[in-house]
Amino acid sequence: MEITRSPGGPPPRAGIEIHRRIGSWKVTMWRPADAVGGGPQEIRVEPHEDGDPQEIARGLSSTVLRQIDTKSFVKMVDTAPADIDRAVGEEAGLLRGWLADAPRGVSDRYLVMLSAVYVRVVEIGERAPIQALEEITNTKQATLKGHLRAARQRGFLTKVEGKAGGQLTDKANEVLRGMKRGAGTEEV
Repeated sequence: MEITRSPGGPPPRAGIEIHRRIGSWKVTMWRPADAVGGGPQEIRVEPHEDGDPQEIARGLSSTVLRQIDTKSFVKMVDTAPADIDRAVGEEAGLLRGWLADAPRGVSDRYLVMLSAVYVRVVEIGERAPIQALEEITNTKQATLKGHLRAARQRGFLTKVEGKAGGQLTDKANEVLRGMKRGAGTEEV
């Protein structure tokens, strides 16, 4: 098995790939770089370049498919936290600068910006997103939880039962689009 990482910035296929040979087959498991975690999001099985032509001619069997070990993918990805920590650190610097421009107080604009940063922190795989937000914003975790609750109540952030996360709503995306156009300073 080997891990290959897409170099540089975030191209469309940026992620983590693991290749494994099972008999005459090459199995490639892939997960995007910004995935929350867990197993592969794509599995590709193709003939290995050194595979037995007769075995390949018979096609894939259920025996080969049962040998695909997604747990090993998770284990290998989890053993490379330095790359994840570096990515989180770089992104945290960008997010810190973005939030510095947010208005003080619990305005709709602030809640949308905080929600967007929160969603991104979860997407890049941070296991303790509120703690990461505390470090980014220098705001206590209890306060941040209250702000995210307010964002959900105002309809900017969806809720995921039992775990961290959520998505920006159409209403939140509308506020962000207004900010990009130079508007967005007024309350929604």
